[in-house]
Amino acid sequence: MEIDHVVLAARTREQAEQALREHGLGIARGRVLPGFGLSNLVVPLGRSFLEIHYPDGGETDPALPPIGEVQRRALDRCPAPLVPVAWLAGCEDAALLRRLAAENDLAVSEVPGEGPGYAPYVLAGFGPNLIRPWLPALIHWPVPYEERPGALTARHARRPAGIVGLDVAGSEEDVKRWCGGLPEGARVVEGDTGPLRVRIGFDDGPPVTLGDVE
Repeated sequence: MEIDHVVLAARTREQAEQALREHGLGIARGRVLPGFGLSNLVVPLGRSFLEIHYPDGGETDPALPPIGEVQRRALDRCPAPLVPVAWLAGCEDAALLRRLAAENDLAVSEVPGEGPGYAPYVLAGFGPNLIRPWLPALIHWPVPYEERPGALTARHARRPAGIVGLDVAGSEEDVKRWCGGLPEGARVVEGDTGPLRVRIGFDDGPPVTLGDVE
């Protein structure tokens, strides 16, 4: 497995856009996330991508997971304009994803596609990673890379090469059991707060770190 994408929290859309511009990154698309009081921005990186969440003033549905509250707490802990709050590990083998989901008592959701730029996917572990934030959700895309969010077009000022590292505070044993091994690029460190920092590689210069910079 490898890191599919990382979710980051921002205080406002304007702050998110400014931080991305400073690092030479562009946005492919964004939309409202109904019921969460949030909207998102997608930053394609090739085989991986970033998903930025920011509050949009919309109403929240108490029946849905409290993603907005989790993100507010993360922003309170870290002054950075973009703070990692969740991560998803990509699984190319749908049967493996379902087996790991069954072994870890995870519900599996099949999300249909919504047209160009919105590919279908299979997801497991979305809820538990709010309680144990060091654990990723598992995701399977039944479409080729060219149809996934990482391959969307964005007006980058640099040439991103993908996510090259992610530091996560938590239990390495938990992550390995959850994923059947430690996903490529992930490093588990002491603590229990989940994702701390994500490193983006570039073909035309040094990497950039977002989040709690050491």
